[in-house]
Amino acid sequence: MNKLLAYHLTATLPLLVILPLYIYKIIGLAPFAIAVCLYAFVYRPYIDFKRLHEKGLVTKEEFIKSFGFIRFNYYYELLFEK
Repeated sequence: MNKLLAYHLTATLPLLVILPLYIYKIIGLAPFAIAVCLYAFVYRPYIDFKRLHEKGLVTKEEFIKSFGFIRFNYYYELLFEK
């Protein structure tokens, strides 16, 4: 349970920081868009790869070859299995 909770916190914490910064007008639209794109296309695939690789489900070569989209094949294992 601890690993699953740690994964979910690690995966969603950046969004919990980025969204209030935009909502309370601390950052503008352009920095918000850049931050969300970095989260979606860099940070989250990296975190998902680390978890899938730790579980032995994918290799680095498979992940890179699929441009990170292989993680959607393991949706259940990422979000629900310990």
